[in-house]
Amino acid sequence: MCLVDDQRADNRPIGIFDSGLGGLTVVRAIRNLLPHEDIIYLGDNARVPYGSRSKETICRYAIDDLRFLLAKEVKLVVVACNTVATTAMEALQKLEGDVPILDVVQAGVMALFDQLSVPRKVLILGTRATINSDAYRLLIHRRSPQTSVRSQACPLFVPLVEEGIDDESIVLPIIHYYLDKPLLCQPDAIILGCTHYPLLKKEIAKVAARIQLIDSAEATAQFLRRYLEEHQGLAAFRRDPGVLRCFVTDMPLSFHHLASRFLGYQPDFVEKIQFDDTLQ
Repeated sequence: MCLVDDQRADNRPIGIFDSGLGGLTVVRAIRNLLPHEDIIYLGDNARVPYGSRSKETICRYAIDDLRFLLAKEVKLVVVACNTVATTAMEALQKLEGDVPILDVVQAGVMALFDQLSVPRKVLILGTRATINSDAYRLLIHRRSPQTSVRSQACPLFVPLVEEGIDDESIVLPIIHYYLDKPLLCQPDAIILGCTHYPLLKKEIAKVAARIQLIDSAEATAQFLRRYLEEHQGLAAFRRDPGVLRCFVTDMPLSFHHLASRFLGYQPDFVEKIQFDDTLQ
């Protein structure tokens, strides 16, 4: 637990956004690691999925999300959407302001090298959009050009999670379908390159026994804590946990119900907001 005195504390909230529900696994990991932090979460579920959109549209949506959080006077923004992290980070960095922006892809790669200093072979699991971006391989090769990187899109993993399907007679064959061939290369580590996938971690571990799994949500929470510690950005210690406020662009009641699958509980605060181009 990180204890910070009031004089050195930054009690402004942390902003987190995703195109829908998946980023809540990041919220859960952060609240477990940094329970005193207030969090504002934005799920742009009216325009989900981002992965099927053009780069121009993804950038526009991501800028909307970022501007909303900046208006809430957050101290830092976490991009909990792999599609945005692999497509729109340059556009986000160009926005005015000095609020730091962290993302799940950078965090996952940092966790890989924290756990395996020189990985020989790495397998990336993600959505088609994330895999097609090649962002993980490029970041890994920037650190370790000799590392062999293989990628596998797993499009059925997200609906499994969002539908709450946990019957292993259904889940395990689907995981085998995607992983059996890539696992023949005997990777040292597998990066779960989608924020939905940590909810399948136990089942993936059964198929990929004795292989190091890099959980993108836990990696992001660790990356965030390290950053806040280094920049004196942690909130002050308090007896009660920090407050989580969730904002969505559509179906707040449905979000409130489904959020428990990702958080382990239903959030106390969910409010619907609307961008000017929400329905475009």
